[in-house]
Amino acid sequence: MLQATRLRIVQAVLVAFAVALVGRAAWVQLWQGERWERLARRQHYTRNSVPAPRGEILDLGGVPLAQSEVQVKLNIAPHEVKDRRRLARELRRLGVDGATFRRATTWKLKWVEIPKVFMASEAAVVSALPGVHAQPLQHRDYVPLEGMRRIVGRTASDTGLDGMELVLDSLLRGERGATRALKDARGRKYESLDAMELPPRPGHSVTLTISYAMQDICDRALADAAAKLNISGGDIVVLEPNRGEIRCLASRRSTGLSTGSMALTEPFEPGSTLKPFLAGRMVETDRARLDEMIETYNGTYRQCKRTITDVHKADRMSLADVIRYSSNIGIARFTERLSKREVFETLRDFGFGAPTGVAYPSEASGRLKDPRNWSCPSQASMAMGYEISVTAVQLAAAYGAIANDGLLLVPSLVKSIRDADGELVYEHKPQVVRRVLKPKTARMLRDVLASVVDSGTATDASLATFDLGGKSGTARRVAGGRYVEGSYTSTFVGLFPARDPQYVVLVKLDNPQGAYYGGKTAAPVAKAVLQAAISARDASLNRGDLAAQRARYVPPAADGPRRHEVVASGRAGPDKPVPQPRYALVDSTPLAPPARVRFDLGTDSTTQAERLQVMIPDVRGMPVRVAARELHRAGLRVSFVNNVGFEVSPPPGTLVAGGTLVRVARR
Repeated sequence: MLQATRLRIVQAVLVAFAVALVGRAAWVQLWQGERWERLARRQHYTRNSVPAPRGEILDLGGVPLAQSEVQVKLNIAPHEVKDRRRLARELRRLGVDGATFRRATTWKLKWVEIPKVFMASEAAVVSALPGVHAQPLQHRDYVPLEGMRRIVGRTASDTGLDGMELVLDSLLRGERGATRALKDARGRKYESLDAMELPPRPGHSVTLTISYAMQDICDRALADAAAKLNISGGDIVVLEPNRGEIRCLASRRSTGLSTGSMALTEPFEPGSTLKPFLAGRMVETDRARLDEMIETYNGTYRQCKRTITDVHKADRMSLADVIRYSSNIGIARFTERLSKREVFETLRDFGFGAPTGVAYPSEASGRLKDPRNWSCPSQASMAMGYEISVTAVQLAAAYGAIANDGLLLVPSLVKSIRDADGELVYEHKPQVVRRVLKPKTARMLRDVLASVVDSGTATDASLATFDLGGKSGTARRVAGGRYVEGSYTSTFVGLFPARDPQYVVLVKLDNPQGAYYGGKTAAPVAKAVLQAAISARDASLNRGDLAAQRARYVPPAADGPRRHEVVASGRAGPDKPVPQPRYALVDSTPLAPPARVRFDLGTDSTTQAERLQVMIPDVRGMPVRVAARELHRAGLRVSFVNNVGFEVSPPPGTLVAGGTLVRVARR
C-alpha cells in the first residue's frame, strides 16, 4: 500500500512537471515569442543605419544649387583580412598613405579607421574585400556662387544650419534606411540575402524662385560697385511683382562676418524712397492732386526748430514734381495734411514694421514707431525716410504693390516642392496681404516714377529703349546713436518696364565714396543689372511682353502741360489735346547679345571699335533716351551735361572717328 502511494506521488510529480513544461513552452512560444525572436535577431544580426539622400535644391530654371553625393568612410578589421597584399594595393590606389595601410594590415590592431573619405564608386572594389567595413556618408555639394550660398544655407551632419537648408530641413532630410548582416559567436559578419532591411527614402526636392542667372548678375554688379565706389556693403533685390517671387537676393559686406542674406536681416533708413507711398495715400484720400502746387520756399523751410533743405531749389512745386525732384520740403508740407495716425497706418499698410512672411530664418521686422512715441519733427522725418527702418525685401515688396496695381503680396523664395516620387506637394501661389492702392492710383504713381528716371533725380538709370520708373533715396547713416557726417546709404528702386513692370529692382549701397546720392550711385548699378538681364538668355523675363512695350515719353509743347500732368488728368479734352511722340522711342533693330556681361559703372559701356569716320547725327530737341540711342547706333559715345552753352559738341554733321565722345546738353 505504501509502495502504491509513493508511485502515485511520483506520477503526480511527473504529470505536474510535464504540465509545467508544456505551460512554460506555451508561454515562451505563444506569449513571449516575439520578444525572444527580437533577442535572437539582435544576437544573430547586426543592424546599420543608412542615411537618406538629402533632397535637391534647384533654381527657377532647374539648375542644381545643392545636391547630395554618397561617400564612404572605410574602417579595417585587420584580423578579418584574408588578402593583405591586395588590400594594400587597393588602398594605395585610393591615395592612402603608406603608414596608414601598413597599420590597416597589422594583425596586432583590431580596428583601423582610414581618415580620408571616398566616393562610393571609387571605393566599391575595396569595400567588397573581407575585413573592410564601409560606412556610408552624405556629402552636400553647392554651387560656387557666394550670393546663392547665403540663400541656400549650409548643413552639418545632414542637418540644416541656416538659409533654406534650415527652413526646409524636415522635408529635405528624407527617411533613413537600415541594413543588417549575419554574425557568428565571435562577431564575424557574413552577407545576408535580405541585407537591405529598410531602403532609405530620399528627401523632397525644392525649386526656388531665385534665378541663377539673375543672382550671378547681381553679385557681379555689387562687386563692381565695391571696386568703383569703395562701398562698405550693399544689397540688391530683384522681385517679380505680380507673383511676389524673389529672383535675386545679393548681399555684400566688407567685414564678411555674416553668412545669411542681409537683405532680409539688416534694416536701414530708406530716405526719399518712402515719399511715393505717402503721395499715393494723399491722392487716394483726396488730400492732394498730382498737379497741385505748394510753396517750397526756394529750398529752405523751418519746422519744429530745425531747417529742412532741398537740393533742387524752387519756389513752388507740384506733388508730382516733389517726387520727381525729391523735395524734402514739398513732401513735409504735403504730409502736414495727414494726421499722425494716417501716416503711421499708411506706412504700416505697405508692410513696414512687420516681417514680410518670407520663408527665411531670422527675418528682421524693421522699426515703425507708434505715433504716441513721436516727437514734433517725427512726421516730417518719416515722410523723408528717417526715424523708420526697413529691410531691402520689405521696400521691394512695397514697390511691388505700385507695380502690380495696388496689391501687397507676401514675398516668396519657394516655387515648388516635389516628393521622392516626383509628385507635386506644394506650388507657390500669390498670397495677398491687403490692397494698399487703387489700380488707378498705382498707374499714376508709375507715371510719376517714370518721370523721375526720365528727367528727375535718377536720370543715370535711364535705358535707351525701354521706359524705366524708379525713385532714388539718400539717407545719413547712424553710428553710436547719432548721424555721421559724410556717411550715407544710397538707394534706388526701379520698376522695369515702367508701364507693366516685370521686375522691381532695388539697389542699396552703404557708404559710397565720392558722389553719394542714390541717383548717382545706386541708379547706375540698377541700370547695369537691367542691361545684363535683357542680354541674358535665362533671366526670367517675358520677352514677348517686353518687346510689345513702347516708351511713352511725350515731348512737352512749349506752352503745354508736363508729361505727368497729361497722364494724371486721365483724359484729353478739347482744350487739352494729348501730344503725340515725335520720335520712335523703341529701337527695333535686332542686336546680338554680348558673349559675356561686363559691368563698368565708371565709364560708358560702348566699346572702342575700329576708328571709322562717322557723321554726328542731329539729336537736338530729342529726349535723352532717343539721343543716346541714335548716337550709340552711329558708333559714338555720349555724355549728357548740365549748364553749358551748347546743345551738341561737336556739332551735328561733323565727321569724327568712331568711338568719339559727344557731349549733349541735358534739357
